[in-house]
Amino acid sequence: MQSTTTTFRIRPISSASADELRAAGGEIYVADTVPGYPCRQCLRDAAIGEELILVSHDPFSTDTPYRSASPIFLHRHDCSAELDRSAVPRQFAVRQLSVRAFDEAELMTDADVIDGRSLTDTLDRFFADDTVRSVHVHNASRGCWAAIVEPG
Repeated sequence: MQSTTTTFRIRPISSASADELRAAGGEIYVADTVPGYPCRQCLRDAAIGEELILVSHDPFSTDTPYRSASPIFLHRHDCSAELDRSAVPRQFAVRQLSVRAFDEAELMTDADVIDGRSLTDTLDRFFADDTVRSVHVHNASRGCWAAIVEPG
């Protein structure tokens, strides 16, 4: 059987949403370990000494039973220009992830807890189901939302 790789796009928090959350305020942290402070706008771990804000983000667009806010870190200032869309972010590969597949109504169709290095294989498996419209990625240990992945 030949293996296929699904093309997909990773969608971090939007710049508009990140700016709104920064303006609303939150707890300020200074990164003191790497990895340890994963920014959800540029999808990279903060370097030691960088400032971040801890906020709560709801990534859902409909009123689904799965709707929930999640803690996330953002660099204290806009970092969207630093986003590398060419590869799976390193911050995913070095963590255990909880991945959750959702259909068009944002109802969960599948889920798994994985080693981040197997994210691409898991996305291939999830997107092989034609009903899957998006996959939410979270850090498994603390539950922080990381990004939405869509077939692309």
